Amino acid sequence: MPYLFTYSIFPADQAENISKAYLKVIKEERAAMRPLAKEIIPNAVKATEEGMSTISVYDVKEGKLEECLALQQKQLLVYHDIPGFRYRMEVRFKVVEALEMLGMKMPE
Repeated sequence: MPYLFTYSIFPADQAENISKAYLKVIKEERAAMRPLAKEIIPNAVKATEEGMSTISVYDVKEGKLEECLALQQKQLLVYHDIPGFRYRMEVRFKVVEALEMLGMKMPE
């Protein structure tokens, strides 16, 4: 059960447009994601030299990674028309999973 990290960045002058789009869909998006993953970090935001940066982290449920990735990609489509919006998704293994790949276990 890996983590799904989603990073996005957009120009500060687009913050209002991004926020309006987000508020329109957030309730439905969270409901759709619940069966697939637990939201760990819900869109933490900071200002950077490149613009506004957000990160969200999900703990993906067993056997739901492919479906979770597809849903997250679909959910990000709402922002594609906003000038300067960019994003990337990244899957990371939990340390227990990474150790198991090496034939090792966490100490009890």
